[in-house]
Amino acid sequence: MIEREVRIIPECYADTVLAKFLFSKPEFVNHALSIGQVAVEMEAQRNDAVILIGFVDNDKRIPPYFRDFEEIERGERVLFKQKDDYRVQHFLVVLDKAIETFLLYNAAAVGIQVADFGFSEIPKEFQKSLKSQQIEDDEKHHSLLKALRTGQAPDFVKINTFLSQFL
Repeated sequence: MIEREVRIIPECYADTVLAKFLFSKPEFVNHALSIGQVAVEMEAQRNDAVILIGFVDNDKRIPPYFRDFEEIERGERVLFKQKDDYRVQHFLVVLDKAIETFLLYNAAAVGIQVADFGFSEIPKEFQKSLKSQQIEDDEKHHSLLKALRTGQAPDFVKINTFLSQFL
């Protein structure tokens, strides 16, 4: 088997924290500022020497580069896509509909209340707390992610299984 470098490119700070948390090699996670920037970075790498995995929300506006990615697997609030191009190894982990609804669903699925970690159960308010760069160092957020992993939240299990094939 050919050894390839793996890079994960998440679109926002909360996605970056999640990707670093779930991928056993956080040094391979490189933050991008938007879904458009994730697409630009992936499109610039046009060979199969590097496996690229974009971590994005299910936005209404999809960058043109992502339009021919095909669904290869689905969880409850996550889907996995692969670029339909034999020359590249490009994948997407798409959180549905955004990081806050993804986390709220998975917390509810395993009986966890995000309020117990100091967050609002209201999606818009929860979103506000996740959208700042400070989320990277927020101990409450890290504790919530640990609880979701320990509780075997369904989409955490799916993402872990998906990412493990690249280790």
